[in-house]
Amino acid sequence: MAKRQKNVLLVSFDDAFSFWHYKTIFGAALKTPNLDRICASSTAFHAAYCQSPLCGPSRASFMSGRTPHQTQVFGNKTSVFETVAPEEMWSYRLKANGYFCSSGGKVHHGFKPLDPPVHEVLYSDHRKGFRIDVTLRESIAQSRSGGSGGGVSTTDPKDDGYYHDAQAAASFVEFIEGYDGDAPFYREVGFYSPHSPFITPHRFKEMYRLNDFHMPESWKKGFQNCAYSEATVRKNFGLDNLRKWKKSVRNYFSAVSHGDHHLGTVWDALKASPHAENTMVVILTDHGHHLGERHRFGKSTLWEQSALVPFIIHDPARPEARVVSDPVALLDVGPTILDCLDLPPLEQTAGRSLRQVVEGGPADPERAVPTFNPIGSAIRKGPYRFIRYQDGSTELYDIAADWWQQELLGPSHPAHDAMAAAHRACCEAYYAPAYA
Repeated sequence: MAKRQKNVLLVSFDDAFSFWHYKTIFGAALKTPNLDRICASSTAFHAAYCQSPLCGPSRASFMSGRTPHQTQVFGNKTSVFETVAPEEMWSYRLKANGYFCSSGGKVHHGFKPLDPPVHEVLYSDHRKGFRIDVTLRESIAQSRSGGSGGGVSTTDPKDDGYYHDAQAAASFVEFIEGYDGDAPFYREVGFYSPHSPFITPHRFKEMYRLNDFHMPESWKKGFQNCAYSEATVRKNFGLDNLRKWKKSVRNYFSAVSHGDHHLGTVWDALKASPHAENTMVVILTDHGHHLGERHRFGKSTLWEQSALVPFIIHDPARPEARVVSDPVALLDVGPTILDCLDLPPLEQTAGRSLRQVVEGGPADPERAVPTFNPIGSAIRKGPYRFIRYQDGSTELYDIAADWWQQELLGPSHPAHDAMAAAHRACCEAYYAPAYA
């Protein structure tokens, strides 16, 4: 009997930081037991970067395999399907090659199901809608503990199933327990966590003691950046109220742990199923998140914390823990999946297949990986992050020595000219102007 083609499970978080870097950085231990155990049998890319630090453009990019300048999606108000046909998504290649394709939450931008004409092109099953965790009905027992998002929690365990992530996980369990088709499957699971306003069951807030959170001592010396970004990047969070900061970070951590909990449900269901040894799992998010540094609590910037994302690939044929520290791009998702399934590669993509890396081969330590937003662009290459804004001003940081990017290295730094040249070349390769 011919070997069956691999299945693919794609799991997407929303606004999730690169959790490895935050395990103890604020004192309190970040609790992600399910991500941790998955990483114990997977390849974890610790230097993966989004191509846009905003939900809609990032998802348009990594699901099409095209850069924001190719999709022309730069904000959340433009749907990728206004500029790119659904047949151009890499996942359509799976359906066209006989896969049973199933939706399950936010993977493309938006929490509502895709419009029927688009859904019917991309998926083989029915449209699914799950609750959006923006507000709670007054009839639901709840509490507020303050901080960014308000610290809202449900207090009655009977409401645990109320959440988007609970419903998305339950939908996957129903799918995996019932799927017995002859075709290999591609299944999406899109989680809401840890998107604001960070609503969770109260026990996830209780996982973290407020007094365990501490600002890094280095923050006291401030953050250097150029005049253009100082004037253009909006500050939205004050650091004068330490208690509010602690509550805000606790809210975000609790939302990460909530999403991790439901990821565990998905993982356990997959591994208990007949498909466990033949399903490739890809876990990612759309962009990172600032947690108070630079007076920012949110996304959208070109600094490391907003551009850096968790990216994990589990190949059941190689269940070993592997950490890759060389830079890779979210654009690599589609090329990697297609290559691992021995399907033809995407055209017009700057993304690369990471198949040989997942199979134990080397990554590329000299690769430059970009992130774009409306006011500029940045690359990560080697130990450095280089940013060029639309007015021509630049920022250079040594990420290896200065992860928070507090010391601005000027044009006289020995690495500046080489990084500026790498930035120009990278923008050309990614179909973007060098100034943006």
